[in-house]
Amino acid sequence: MDREVVRRKIKSLLALAESDNENEALAAVQAARNLMMKYHISMGENEWKEDIKKGVVIKELRFRSIPLNQHHLMLAAALSENFRCRNFYRQKPVSCICFVGFEEDAHAVLMLMEYLVRFMEQGAKAYRGNRSQEISWRDGFCVGVYVSFKEQDREEKGYEIMTAIPREVNDAFGKLRLKEGARTRRADYRASDGAAFSCGEMSGRKSVDGRSISRDC
Repeated sequence: MDREVVRRKIKSLLALAESDNENEALAAVQAARNLMMKYHISMGENEWKEDIKKGVVIKELRFRSIPLNQHHLMLAAALSENFRCRNFYRQKPVSCICFVGFEEDAHAVLMLMEYLVRFMEQGAKAYRGNRSQEISWRDGFCVGVYVSFKEQDREEKGYEIMTAIPREVNDAFGKLRLKEGARTRRADYRASDGAAFSCGEMSGRKSVDGRSISRDC
């Protein structure tokens, strides 16, 4: 497929990702990601060099109605690994998570992050009033998202290369000179409630698959 045709298709899919229909939005992001991965890995050396000259951008997700918490940072770290991006967060002047990457990659991860944050907040409502269970459910949700992506990627030949962060993105990220505490990473977790964790993990997996939050947990 011609590279420009692929690029236009990706942009069309990312436009659909802004749909109010969450299932449609997620399907569009997933389709765009799969196409981007296949497109990047199939390009010849000269095409690759030409493509990366387009530059690196920063996309930010602002948290106004809900407080930014550790589980949002865990999600951001997991998604960045799968969309060839780097990320960081800041608290002022408004709390936000920022994704650093090529335009299509950064836009796609931002759209998916918005969706998953809504999904996680909706599911966590069932555990309000029990902090231990809520934290365990959120831990499980983040793990479920991460594992689901890894399982999908292992089905693709050469997925490690396809999701590798480009040197240009790492260089741009380094030039930001961020403090160590501003960088997000996948945190260790200790689920104090196994049932809530398992339910969260199931929901995290289903969120990536585009299904509804399980009501049977």
